[in-house]
Amino acid sequence: MNGFNFNITAGASQSTFKPQLPGNEIYEVTFDGASIEDIQGKKDPSQVYKVLKLRFSNEKGQFEHTIFEPRPEDFERGENKTTRNGEVSTFPTPSNVESMMLLLKHVIDAVLPLLGKKIDEGELTLGGKNWEQLRTNVVTVLEKGKGVTTKIKLLSDNKGNARFPGFFTGLNQEGKAYIRNNFVGNTIGFTSYEKTRIDNAANAKPTDMSESLGVLSTNTEDIEDFDVSGL
Repeated sequence: MNGFNFNITAGASQSTFKPQLPGNEIYEVTFDGASIEDIQGKKDPSQVYKVLKLRFSNEKGQFEHTIFEPRPEDFERGENKTTRNGEVSTFPTPSNVESMMLLLKHVIDAVLPLLGKKIDEGELTLGGKNWEQLRTNVVTVLEKGKGVTTKIKLLSDNKGNARFPGFFTGLNQEGKAYIRNNFVGNTIGFTSYEKTRIDNAANAKPTDMSESLGVLSTNTEDIEDFDVSGL
């Protein structure tokens, strides 16, 4: 035996693990970039989920948003109903793919505003012919935004997990999809509806906030229950 020496523990005495940031808060964070991951299914090991991850962190913890590969039906617009004066009417809603692309553009606008402006003005086109190409292009572009400080708005779902707000897109009168509830960037805040849900969750029994799930997103722990059509 060679005795005892703290040199062998140099740099290892403190954990670098960061907990997940809780929901129902607005945080100032650093954008840590995007990454491509292929996740093997738990129940069916032959099933591989090709995902794109967006990461944010601060001194209190971290947040990771996972986007799954769209299915054919995710390119189709949905339909919602509303009742006014006893009459039921329907209106179209953005497709899951439109919402996903708006989410990605929302992040670009927050961490790479000059690039976002070029996309808006038609000077630059960003996309992909397929999911693999889109993932690669997004990761490459967002690499330039790593280290940028911004803010994110997180809500708690019915399991207590932090999520980006759900149903954050809409269609204007011309039928073009747009973001109607900002959740990344320096000019964000809780809507009156979100404030009410947060207050209810804090002052009463757990409130079902399942609509706060991010579009095309889920925790990897819930991967077997993933169903885009239910978002």
